[in-house]
Amino acid sequence: MQELNRDKFLRYLLIGICLLVVLGGFLYSSSSEKVDEMEPTIHAEVLSRGDEHHNPVIALAKVVEEQPVLVIYEIDQQNQYYFKVLHSVSLHNTVKTLGVTKEQNGIWVQLEEKKWILFSESLEVLQERDSAPSTVISSRQSFHIQEGTGFISIPRGADDVQLDLTDKSGEPKEIHSLSGDDSVWLVVFQKDIVLARSR
Repeated sequence: MQELNRDKFLRYLLIGICLLVVLGGFLYSSSSEKVDEMEPTIHAEVLSRGDEHHNPVIALAKVVEEQPVLVIYEIDQQNQYYFKVLHSVSLHNTVKTLGVTKEQNGIWVQLEEKKWILFSESLEVLQERDSAPSTVISSRQSFHIQEGTGFISIPRGADDVQLDLTDKSGEPKEIHSLSGDDSVWLVVFQKDIVLARSR
């Protein structure tokens, strides 16, 4: 029995649709893998370091229930280092970079390649820019991971400060000093933060 032109056309049409579905599924799975690789990270900045009379205050950018947020915390040293929320604001995009400026007592947040927002310490929007501001500074400290030990070494003048992070998995992304005497440190990982005492 000879195949009619209409049947031949339908067969090729079905084969084409199946190929498009398979190709679409392949492209979708490869794009979702790229999204998983670009997981949002936590960023932190110390707005004021603590001493025996004052608690440290930090700004923290993170994702809570799939919503990017910027939060100002006071860390209560007398209450087991309890993180007390002072201010918080929801953001439209995840944060790429976080910095502070001393001139205006504010927090610079980079949301996109060409979008910078200056927030006050009460998280009111003060300014928006399309380029990186020249007055951004950071409380991040340089550090070295001692191979095979899990100890972190932070250069501080003549002597290095040592942090014991042997019970933590993964490498720190940022380290910030929370106290004027460098005894308490904020250690930022990909999805978590911990407090550590210097040795």
